[in-house]
Amino acid sequence: MGLNEKIANAIEAPLAGKGYGLVRVLVSGGHRTVVAVDIERLDDAPVTIDDCVEANRLVSAILDVEDFIKNAYTLEVSSPGENRPLTKIGDFERFCGKDVKIELCNPINGKRKVFGKLVRVEQISDDSVVYLREECDTEAVELGISYKNIKKASVKRVF
Repeated sequence: MGLNEKIANAIEAPLAGKGYGLVRVLVSGGHRTVVAVDIERLDDAPVTIDDCVEANRLVSAILDVEDFIKNAYTLEVSSPGENRPLTKIGDFERFCGKDVKIELCNPINGKRKVFGKLVRVEQISDDSVVYLREECDTEAVELGISYKNIKKASVKRVF
């Protein structure tokens, strides 16, 4: 289990207890370690600065106790923004009907990036398949994408 997952596992339930959903954790290195945490409100209201401050205090306390990161780090808590990442299969189910961008690990029909409307998600054997309706020239094409082939995905949110 990587550092992102360890931190996510430690903070997800406490954040939910305060009314926040964990969207993702990204730890980046370099000269100084940065721990970026994206949250959303479970009541679907927009994330405010006060929400970020409250979540930052909670996450900071947990990271201090768990001591996952041995050196100094910067903690950044924010909303996922306009292009909300889809990081779990539940995110794909939740945002069916929305326009999404998906980057693929392995190309499909020669493309590594696909855009379209998220139609549905189905469980097939040991994998999930995400169905996307792509607008191609004069027709719409439905494309099934293995969840395991998704490198990165995001939804365009309208506020």
